Amino acid sequence: MEHSFVYKNDRPWPNPRLKRAAIVGHTTADSTRLWFRTAAPGDYELLLYPARADSDDSLFAGFRNVPYDTDALPVYVRRIPFTVTDYAQDSTHVVDVDGLAPLTEYRYALYGPDGGIGRVLLGQDRPYRFRTLPAEEAALSFAFYSCHMPYKHSIFGGTNVVNMAMWSCFNDVMRRHYAEDLRFVIGGGDQVYVDGVKTLDIWRYLNKVMARTDGELRPSRDEMVSWFRDIYRGYWGFPALREAFSSYPTYMIWDDHELKDGWGSDRFRRRGRDDLDRKIFPARRKKGLSRSDCRELLRRMESAGKQVYREYQHAHNPPTPEGRYDYSFLHASSAFYMLDGRGYRDVNRRSRRILGQAQLRRFTEWLEALDPARTRYLFVVSAVPVLHMKPVFVNSDDTTAAELAEIDDDLRDAWEHSLHDSERRALLAALFAAAARGLRVCILSGDVHTSAVFRMTDEDSGAVLYQLTSSAITYNKPRLLGWLLGNTVPDAGRSDDGYRFERLALYTDSNFSLLRVDPAADRVVFQLYGQQQVGHPEGTREDRPVTHSIARLELDFDG
Repeated sequence: MEHSFVYKNDRPWPNPRLKRAAIVGHTTADSTRLWFRTAAPGDYELLLYPARADSDDSLFAGFRNVPYDTDALPVYVRRIPFTVTDYAQDSTHVVDVDGLAPLTEYRYALYGPDGGIGRVLLGQDRPYRFRTLPAEEAALSFAFYSCHMPYKHSIFGGTNVVNMAMWSCFNDVMRRHYAEDLRFVIGGGDQVYVDGVKTLDIWRYLNKVMARTDGELRPSRDEMVSWFRDIYRGYWGFPALREAFSSYPTYMIWDDHELKDGWGSDRFRRRGRDDLDRKIFPARRKKGLSRSDCRELLRRMESAGKQVYREYQHAHNPPTPEGRYDYSFLHASSAFYMLDGRGYRDVNRRSRRILGQAQLRRFTEWLEALDPARTRYLFVVSAVPVLHMKPVFVNSDDTTAAELAEIDDDLRDAWEHSLHDSERRALLAALFAAAARGLRVCILSGDVHTSAVFRMTDEDSGAVLYQLTSSAITYNKPRLLGWLLGNTVPDAGRSDDGYRFERLALYTDSNFSLLRVDPAADRVVFQLYGQQQVGHPEGTREDRPVTHSIARLELDFDG
């Protein structure tokens, strides 16, 4: 394991990496999924109790005692033991908890061995808590963010942290809305960047170390797994991010950067120079490797990336069959579907190049089964926006300008590219059919490093749906696609598919969003939060972030 990162201490992370951590996953009125990284094999216990049972924080205060005597715990504390036997899943484990009370705040802690001594490992420095959902119909708010890339390559060759104030702002906003009706958070893709900056880029590292030695192609898949795990531990090592993940039920779906920029949108040819040589393995000839060698390395990286995505993200989502990452969940009159636009994406396939035929059929059958009398609101997460780019730019991927700008894979990534016409039209037809049946339909997206709101109308049926995009929560520079969006898409017009659209909002700096559904008033409100600072008028104090929304739109679903 010459190239493993397991014991590599010279990785240029400018922040402490994640060691032990917790994530609150899929949560209902009476259950939750709690994800832990314990950092070592051993026997552990989840300690769980209603927050109201420790109103004076006396139990929490005792969690700092070392060693900690679990036999002295009050009877209201549930003790759920579990064992991490080895490092096969990077010491991650999910505890499924049921029998909870609706709309109840619980606190939790992780107890286990540390240097041979039993102590509280998580939940001793600050209260770890979450709240179950209400059992009955009620107003709900949920947050949406995407694209967490808080690093910048410095002029001296180092790695700097940028933009993390957005996560502090995020927590401030979550705490304020938690006091009312905040229920959960959705991470809409690119929760990490395996290729974000060149100092941390594992594909760049692969090109550096790949070789065929004594007939063996290296590096191995196991070494690659260690690279992906290192990425997650670095990107998720920030205290503000860890606080958010451990406090609010969080649903996640991946996008390209969990695997590689433009994953699934690279073109491969039988002969001649293509993206395999030009973009993915530019060092192939120098390393004396064949195209077959590089295709095998590509398969290993895909397999390793998917394994670690399961370990760190998908494990705490609602359970799905093996190898499937799209999923749905319901809360009262609101339905949510997370489309997987990466696991099946392949522009070299003859049709259905983004979702694949099986997933598209699965989604449309699920959609058709929704009863508008019981399910009034529908939120579909597509990491890449379905409507954003003017087709003349999207379809220019083979031009010299696009090649020079190195955005050809980004353009092929777009739903509006001509390669995806049939699939996009099938998806939109299904969504507009649902809207015509009475569902309030919103598409939630990230990816393009800008925020925008589009209202789309089918003039034949009068059905309306919204494309809501919020990206990026942290990123050190704007993407060219964001620039194109702001400079090429008109305020109103007609899409190539015949739908009328209006652009209602556009914001190009760091952002996240909050949506509130009020069934009693039949109202959906979209609020956007951006990077803003307020300076003291006399300059005697530090600038303070603005934690109130910069835009608030009540969505109108009447045609």
